[in-house]
Amino acid sequence: MRTSSSPDARTDTPGDTTRIGRFEARALLGGVALVLGAVPFLLLWLLVQRSWSPLSALDGDVAADLNASVSGSPTLVSALRAVTDLGSGGTAVLVLVLATVFLLVRGQRRLAAFTTTVGIGLAVLSPLTKAVVDRARPVVASPVVETPASASFPSGHAMASLVTWTVVLLLVLPAVRRRLRPWLVGATALVVVAVGFTRLALGVHFVSDVLAGWALGAAWLAVTAAAFRGWQHDRGVTTSEPLDPLEIASDQGPRAAPAGAPAPLRVRATALRLLVVAAGLLAVLTALGLLVTRVLDETWLGRLDRGVAAWAVAVRSPGLTSVVEALGRLSSTPVVLGLGLSLATVALAVTRSWRPVVFVGVALAGEVLLYVLTSQVVGRARPGVADLTSELPTAASWPSGHVTAAAALYGAVAAVVLALARSRWRWTVLALPLVLAPAIGGSRIYVAAHYPTDVLAGLALGGLWVWACARLLLPRSEAEVSRPAPRARGRRLRRRRRRGR
Repeated sequence: MRTSSSPDARTDTPGDTTRIGRFEARALLGGVALVLGAVPFLLLWLLVQRSWSPLSALDGDVAADLNASVSGSPTLVSALRAVTDLGSGGTAVLVLVLATVFLLVRGQRRLAAFTTTVGIGLAVLSPLTKAVVDRARPVVASPVVETPASASFPSGHAMASLVTWTVVLLLVLPAVRRRLRPWLVGATALVVVAVGFTRLALGVHFVSDVLAGWALGAAWLAVTAAAFRGWQHDRGVTTSEPLDPLEIASDQGPRAAPAGAPAPLRVRATALRLLVVAAGLLAVLTALGLLVTRVLDETWLGRLDRGVAAWAVAVRSPGLTSVVEALGRLSSTPVVLGLGLSLATVALAVTRSWRPVVFVGVALAGEVLLYVLTSQVVGRARPGVADLTSELPTAASWPSGHVTAAAALYGAVAAVVLALARSRWRWTVLALPLVLAPAIGGSRIYVAAHYPTDVLAGLALGGLWVWACARLLLPRSEAEVSRPAPRARGRRLRRRRRRGR
């Protein structure tokens, strides 16, 4: 007979009991993930494969009715296409990569591994499932967008939007005040539902496709979140914070600006100065535009504009056109948004201050507003030669919007690098705004979208605006932050003199 002291008959220690409890908790989380996500997805898959009549009728009716409702409104279609991009594969890649880079810069390798794993799974599960099910897309009476070539079941946009924005939510929640957390949860849910609705309204998915995308995305998120919680428990990390599924410790969350960050902005004074600069630029560029188009159009300047536009048409070639089109894409809306978001994210991670983020946002949003107002007031027509463009406003040639955006975007990149870097090679970054922006301007002349004076106006508007934003918004060096401003020093000296009297 074995005694109680033998290895086979010994009782569990408290540590063993704790490990058993952790295993049971992980098993429970895995079961919940299966029930909430995988089971509904498999059920929908089965019903779709068997063409269950109630579901088939619902899919067909919704697709036809929504298509009939939106097909007659180009504005509504444009709005739906803008919202649906929040769930595109490109958006998912950009957001998850930026989140991973942010976490790596902050030294949060485990959270970075979590976002990377979620992203890889998203990239594999969606196309793999589509290939296995191979369901055809809806056929609607009046298509409003080009039907994607991939299969319909499940909706990749629905899955990507749920996974991507929920990951961002999980990372942000621990760093947000408790009273704001329900609002963030609600906003995330609204985005996910809106993206799913756009896939139905645009006529590219059935209802069952969208539901399956959400179910599969929820299952993958639940599994990865449960695995990460187990990883946290192995390190002894537990929290009692509500709405914190990842159990991120209070000192491990991706918080933005801890103590010791650069001095905060004087919001009112800075905003007033920016408004003065914007009003001045708007007045000067508008006056110059009216002068060039109304007064000097029949002079040597107008003839030079038209002559250069005609010469650009004469020198066109297939090879040169390909190069010019590539240059033009460097100032397209997706590039401006993607690069601007990347710049703001990296600057926030490095500086732990919101000031570079505010700078990037104000610089890019301000240039768009200034361009729109100036172009609408001046109302210059496009060059009257054969163009290589499409869907451009006919009376918005002054200034060049692409060039304004390029000058502001690449000028913002240069300004952030010069403000934060300390290497002597940092000045080479000026090649971006000084070389790339004029090259993009040349491409706009080549495709007959603008006159040379439009390009010069765009360079001036974007360059001056980003320079003013950098002067007023970017954080200064530690020495400058600690040193009082000249006016403040003057006031202190005068006060001392008065006291001395």
